[in-house]
Amino acid sequence: MFLVVKGKVEPGRGKAKKKLGFPTINIGFPRSVKSDQWGIYFSLIKIDGRLYPGLTHLGPIKSSVVGRKSCETHVLNMNEDLYGKVVEKRLIFKFRDIEKFPNFTKLKKQIKKDVKAAKKFFGL
Repeated sequence: MFLVVKGKVEPGRGKAKKKLGFPTINIGFPRSVKSDQWGIYFSLIKIDGRLYPGLTHLGPIKSSVVGRKSCETHVLNMNEDLYGKVVEKRLIFKFRDIEKFPNFTKLKKQIKKDVKAAKKFFGL
């Protein structure tokens, strides 16, 4: 069984797009999510009745000193403005645990690997 979270797309901090080159859609962190569910997931995102493949970070942002949590998704092969839309994220496979990276260069390198693995998983 997969985990489903739903919410309205809201602005994030913009670091994923500006510093890393991977735009994400963010929803408020679901209160029902437990710490053992935190991780990086291959996911399907329902937008306007259609499903799109993606890669979702669910849990604390390890680079944040305030321990902020996020539910942000890089939708593969899409770069549309979705602010204000209600989306459903179906987290279908926990790919890996969340890690802390020493700098944005190492984080970007890992995200590139994750995106490549997600594309392979979805046959893209």
